Amino acid sequence: MIAFVLSGGGNLGALQIGALRVLIDAGILPEMLVGTSVGAVNAAFLATDPTAEGVNQLTRIWKGIKKDNIYPGGPLNMAWHLATQQGSLCPRKNLASFLQKHTPEGIRTFGDMQIPLFVVATDLLTGHRYLFGDDPNEHIVDALLASTSIPPVFSPWFYQGRLLVDGGVSDNLPIDVAVEKGANEIYAIDIQRDGPMDDGHWNVVEVATLSLMNLIAQQRNRDLSFYTSYPDVTLHHIVLCASKTLAFDDFNHSDELMENGRDAARAYLVELESIRTMGAMPQPQRSVMRFLNQTRDVIVHFISNFSLIGQS
Repeated sequence: MIAFVLSGGGNLGALQIGALRVLIDAGILPEMLVGTSVGAVNAAFLATDPTAEGVNQLTRIWKGIKKDNIYPGGPLNMAWHLATQQGSLCPRKNLASFLQKHTPEGIRTFGDMQIPLFVVATDLLTGHRYLFGDDPNEHIVDALLASTSIPPVFSPWFYQGRLLVDGGVSDNLPIDVAVEKGANEIYAIDIQRDGPMDDGHWNVVEVATLSLMNLIAQQRNRDLSFYTSYPDVTLHHIVLCASKTLAFDDFNHSDELMENGRDAARAYLVELESIRTMGAMPQPQRSVMRFLNQTRDVIVHFISNFSLIGQS
């Protein structure tokens, strides 16, 4: 069974749309979807139609997202929420309305999905993962509002006696869920975010986000190390990065992000084909190919960083 596992990543979620486009156009179709935070949102919408047309619909949604759909009111509103101790920096009603508006007609629960879907949230009081999707009667919007409740931006989502927050707190790249649910080939579509480039312009959300991402990275690396050699499971780790550093509430670059995602997925599939080809090569040739690929990656990384510095 092929599973797509989509990480969290906030407003960089459009990266995943580009990667999904490449995979599905290459004939790699998900039979299960697992997601955390924005990855849960993308996974949920794709699970209603896990085809190229489903990706087209996600593309239209991302191109239409505005800042106020997610984070209404701007800095003054955030300051007011903070000063009046409301438990979050933003109200959630706009996000809830946005999710309900774009949920397809007739789709309300996990049982309505075309393929199995699992959404990760975190129990704030225990720190343990809470998994939506085992119960087909659970509501999709409940799961998405829980999984995207990133502290301190949104307050915890109260659900069945639990206080649930962003799934990234416990499991940002939930490969383990896909394995537990029977997947034997996993495409882990992993958004990795850079910190603010100019340390003179850090804000409270960026500090909180980067702190969380540092914790997430440690967990992700442990899981990747474990599942890369897991018996009877083939793991494909596709790393997605934006070509520029964006503020957490900047939704004006969806086209560019989708192109970045397409480039990363294409590069992965090319590398995968190269590895498969190298399987028939003598050892010296494989060593030369590995050296050339590593050299290419170093050069690309240097050029990318140089370009980012030039934009700062």
